[in-house]
Amino acid sequence: MSNFKFLQNEWMPIYREANEAESLTFTSPKACAIICRSALEKMVHWLYANDPDLEEPYDTRLSSLMHEQCFKDILKPSMFREINLVRKFGNNAAHGNSIRKEESLVAIKNLFRFLSYVAIYYSEDEPTIPQFDESVLPTGAEKKERLEELKLLEQQ
Repeated sequence: MSNFKFLQNEWMPIYREANEAESLTFTSPKACAIICRSALEKMVHWLYANDPDLEEPYDTRLSSLMHEQCFKDILKPSMFREINLVRKFGNNAAHGNSIRKEESLVAIKNLFRFLSYVAIYYSEDEPTIPQFDESVLPTGAEKKERLEELKLLEQQ
């Protein structure tokens, strides 16, 4: 189960990253934040390569691409703030700062919203975008249960 299945047909590499980030939201918040940022960056680069209204600047770092006026013009200000948080959380995680589970949850939800927007407006097909379902995010309890089952089997 994944909230990001709508990406599979057209954006498989981004789907893989979003799916991986999603699976780590609560079990490894730091890794989730880094991978969310990476998925965001890939989609932003895809947009610059495929939207004729976006003119790539000389500096192609994610922050520069996001802060270009032509890019900001295609987003609502609230969505820009959301993806900027994804970028910041990912940068913080990559530079050794800790990321709380609440922050990784915000990152994955914001990434979902942005990728949904892109799929709706740029997909060649009409994707079915589900509502974000937090219940599909692994909590880590599943691993604990499996470990306990293995210990029980070992004892038997």
